[in-house]
Formats: sequence, structure tokens, C-alpha cells
Amino acid sequence: MNQFNPNLLIKVRSDDLMQECEKMPCELRIAGFIGLKCESPETVVGCHIEGSIGKGTSTKVSDVFVAAGCRLCHDLLACVDPRGHIIRDSYPSAFWHQVMRANQATISRWISAGLIVIPDSELI
Repeated sequence: MNQFNPNLLIKVRSDDLMQECEKMPCELRIAGFIGLKCESPETVVGCHIEGSIGKGTSTKVSDVFVAAGCRLCHDLLACVDPRGHIIRDSYPSAFWHQVMRANQATISRWISAGLIVIPDSELI
């Protein structure tokens, strides 16, 4: 019997996807959870979502598990800014809902930009 190991799935690495994030608004918008505003659009980058499939020692998750986020929201997501722990602990469901919504919005923008093509699909 074969056992499924999600950590053995391929990882996507794409400079084009990550650079496209720099053209997007902050989709994360988690700074608002603690009454702060997102930083300027010039600081937006692709923010890897920890806890996603493929995270391992000394390796990031696949580039498809990304949300466009400003520097502040990136630091809150990665808990580089210690207030990220406060947000996660105080609002866990709302926090992860917002992160997943941001990932979905980012992927939708990649599809609209033609960076991800779904065969036999129609954009509406």
C-alpha cells in the first residue's frame, strides 16, 4: 500500500509569479487586525504562507502558496514582528481566513495576468 506524503509533492519556483506580486496591492491586509495600516504599495512582495504543504527544514513552501503583502503584513505573517503572534493568538480563525483569501486573490491575479493558464477554461 502506498502512503501519501504531501511533503514529497513538487514545489513551484517562479521568479515571474513572485515579481508579479510586486505589482499588486497588499492582499493580506492583516495589519488592520491591530489597528495599523498597510505600508506603501512599493513594499509589496510575495509572502510565503507557512504551514502549507512542502515546508521543511531550510526550505520554503511552493511559490503557489503565496499572498501579495506589504512589508508590515509580511512581517506580521512571518512573526518577524512579534505582534504577529498576538494576531494569531487573538484572532486565529479570522487570521487564517484572511490569509487564505489573500492567497486566492493572488492566484486569481496571476491567472488574469496570464501567468497561470488553465487548459480548456474560460475567464469570466
